[in-house]
This record gives sequence, C-alpha cells and structure tokens, in this order.
Amino acid sequence: MNRQAAMPVIRARWVFLLGVLPPLLFAAVTQHAWEDWYIAYRSARHLALGAGLVFEPGERLQTFTSPINVLLPALYRWLTGSDAMVLLLHRIVCALLMGCACLNLWRLLQRERLGLAATVFLLVLFATDSKTVDFSVNGLETAFLLFFFSVTLRALFEQRSVLLGVAWAGLLWSRPDSVVYIAALGLGYAVSTGLHDRSQWQRSMAMAIKAGVVTVLLYGPWLLVSAWYYGSPVPHTIVAKGLHTVSAGPLELLLAFVSLPFHALVNPTAMRDVFAPTNYFFGGWPLLLEWVSYALSWVAAMVWLLPRVSPLLRTVSFAFYVGVFYLTHVAAGPYAWYFPPCTLLAAMVWAGLLDRVLQRDGLAAPLRHGVAAVSISVVVFLAAVTVVQTWQMKVQQAVIEDGGRKQVGLWLKAHASHAQETVFVESLGYIGFFSGLKMYDYPGIASAEVVQARRQHGDEWDALIRALRPDWLVLRQREVQKLERIDPAILQGLYYPVAVFDQSAALAAYRFLPGRAWLEYDRAYIVFRRADLLAVPVTP
Repeated sequence: MNRQAAMPVIRARWVFLLGVLPPLLFAAVTQHAWEDWYIAYRSARHLALGAGLVFEPGERLQTFTSPINVLLPALYRWLTGSDAMVLLLHRIVCALLMGCACLNLWRLLQRERLGLAATVFLLVLFATDSKTVDFSVNGLETAFLLFFFSVTLRALFEQRSVLLGVAWAGLLWSRPDSVVYIAALGLGYAVSTGLHDRSQWQRSMAMAIKAGVVTVLLYGPWLLVSAWYYGSPVPHTIVAKGLHTVSAGPLELLLAFVSLPFHALVNPTAMRDVFAPTNYFFGGWPLLLEWVSYALSWVAAMVWLLPRVSPLLRTVSFAFYVGVFYLTHVAAGPYAWYFPPCTLLAAMVWAGLLDRVLQRDGLAAPLRHGVAAVSISVVVFLAAVTVVQTWQMKVQQAVIEDGGRKQVGLWLKAHASHAQETVFVESLGYIGFFSGLKMYDYPGIASAEVVQARRQHGDEWDALIRALRPDWLVLRQREVQKLERIDPAILQGLYYPVAVFDQSAALAAYRFLPGRAWLEYDRAYIVFRRADLLAVPVTP
C-alpha cells in the first residue's frame, strides 16, 4: 500500500465530525447526566451566584477533583443565568473537543506514516467506545482529558516543548492524577526514541524541562489559590476516598508492576473494564465482552517489551501498561470514567500492530484479508456495544435518575423545615443538588464532619449515624437490610421511614435491558426521619 497516497483519502472535516457526532447523538438520545455532574455543578452554581466555590455556602471544602470541570460550568451559569443551558453548553463544548482530539490523533498518525486501514481502525474505535462516548458528554471532564491527551502525544513526537507544557497543564487542570500518564508517556517516549537514537536522550530531557516550566506557570497558580482558599491543594474528594485505603509499600508496588502480566492471567484486573461498558462488573452482559476486553488489553500491555517496534508503538504500549497497573493496584475504585485514556492507548497499540501486519512485504492476500476481517469485526462488535449501552443509559436516566434520585431530592427540599437540615446518604449528586440540604455523604466527599467521624469511629454506617445524628437518612434497600442486621435499633426507634421511592415496576417494564443489575442496584430508596423531629412541622 502506498501510504502517501492513502492518507489524503481521509478529509479533516470527516475526522472532526467522527469525533463530534457520536457524543452529540448519545446525549440527544439519552439525556444522560452522571451523578457526579451534580456534585461539581452545585459548587459551580454557588460560585456563579456569588456564594463562593463551595458545595455548602460558608464551608470552604474542595468537593470536586477537576478544576476545569467546575470553573467552566460556573462561567456558563454566570453568562446565561440559566441552569438548563449549562449542561447543554457543556455537552457542545465537550463534543467539539472530541472532534479536535480525533484531528490530533489523525495528524499524529499522518506524521508517523500509518496506513489508511490502521488510521480508520483507531479513529473509529476511539470515537465509538462506549465509556468514551458517554463520559465525554454526561457532565464529567473526560473530553478535556482526552483532548489534552491527544495534544500531549502530538507535542511529544513533534518535539514542541511549549505545546507539551500547555498539554501537561491542561491534563492537570482536567484531573490531578493525570500526572501518572504524563510520567508514563514522557518516560516511554524518552526510552523509546533513545533506543533508536542515543542523542535523543539529551533532547528529551531538555524538552521535558522546558515543558515542566510551562506546566508550573500554567497550573501552579491553581495550586496556590486552592491552598489559600481551601487550606490545602489536595481535593477533599481524594482525602475522603483514600482515608482508610491500605497503601502498599514501594517494594510491593514494584513486585506488582513486574508481575502484572502474570497476575492479569489469573486474577481480575483493570484489563477487564478497558473496552467493557460502564459498570460492567455488576453483571448482565455477555461473558464474551470480558474476554474481548482482556485479550485486547493484555496484548496491548505487552507490546512495549517486543524488539523492533516503533517509538510511538512502544511509548503508548508502555503508558497503557502503567495505566492498567495504576487502575488495578493504586487508584481508588477504579471508576468507569478513569478508563477512557487507557482505552485510547490500547486502541493506538492495536492500530500500530494492524499497520505493521498489513504493510508487511510478502504477506499473503488471504492472511491480509483475514486480519482486516478480524479488525473490522472487533470495531463493529464494540460499536454495537455502544449502541446497546445507549439504550441502557436512556433507561437509566429516565427511570433511575429523573424518576428516582431526582424525585428524592425534590421531596426532601419540599419537606425539610430549613436548608441546614442534614441528610446521610451515599448517592450525593442528584439528591444533594435537588434537595439543596446539607449533606452527610459517605465517604464524606462534601462533608468534613463525615471524614472526621470516620477517623474516630471507622466506616460502619451504624456508628457514623449515631455519631452524626443526621436529620434524614436516604438508604437503598440493601443498605436498610445491612443496618437492620448490625444495629436494628437505629431503624426501629431512632429513625422512622417517611417515604419510599421504588422504581422496580418501571424498571421491570423494560424487557430488553443489558446490564440490568446495575440499574436494579439504585432502583429503590427509602427516606427516614429522625424520631425526635417527626413532630416538627414541615413544608407541605
């Protein structure tokens, strides 16, 4: 194949539209807004209205992880004066960023002279990945993260120090833990290019130093401002989630890093989720999905160890290996929105492998056609998963979010006697935003009181409830059952049920619903009122 002739077949406008259209269509069909969007937006709204960048006015607590994903919505709210417009604008901006990310990847592959088939494979796989499409427009920072990720890759291989610094700063503004990928890509690039040209080591070091200075200049002010405003540059979300996490020692982590390929063959790892739908682990999806994700991920993680691979291929494979290790052994959760960067890296590895096979001289036509057929099958299969997940998220938004958790929040707002009444709950987003009440959420993302109680009393909910004495409890059915088992007096004297929000019948009406188990987990909430407050008049 003549690579120079093949690449111009793809036009920039089509590449851009490939990145833009899937998330916009997904948002239009599902109207999906992730739970965490409303956690960040409550703070953003308060900032726009002059109450400060806080979840609870008067309490300086950094209850968000992504600075850019709270400051921009605050700007949208301030400019439009409309809550309804904010998420719409956010979706449009993020979809445009996805289009720009596709363009950056396309330009990078042009520079690296990958063939048409490999280029199309990567762009389609990236643009139609189920979690990437969803989280790029459901209110999270994923689109910003992936855009700056694509800029980082271009800047590295074009050796543009200032642009690389801008990209690194953008990654940190999107998610602080991006430092993992910054280090992995930087080290992978330095080693991979250094193996081909030893003089490249010095150039890589100089580029990293210049980029680091730019990064500090662009991101450093946020650290200083957040340290002054909140008392610490570390988001309270990280403090709450990592409070009782058992950290492995350096030697243990090193051993886990080295043994990851073998560990992944016999134990569950993040490789299971890289190409799987959101919250796949709840069940309700074909086992084939897990096997496909594992196979694609395991191979992608091993390519950097092979001889005679290109610097780009070795760099992205090494960064993917580090990313999977981080998500398996270090990150709390890990949560579904952590995966799109790893999915992109794995897709790039496979695009490089596909190109290497198809461009191999003397490859028999039947084998060439077989490789192409398998590649097309993988793309079609994963795109079909995205289509199915679009249906799942449409149901999830209508039944669980709008019909369930949002209604719980609105009911609490209507029945609370004042805005400072406290609510103990795990589902912080919808219930916290639409109630407007003071939240004692577990694990304490928006509540310093909960984190302090956990330090003193541990993580069992019965001890926390007795210590905090919230005015309301909002519990799932299984959480009610657990409390009744470990401390039945709490729900048989201290608190009494006053409302039930059960979407079981509405959920059961959908006969076709892959991943049903995840939606069933959130289908019913029971609201409890503290016994000594039952006589207090409430707003009808």
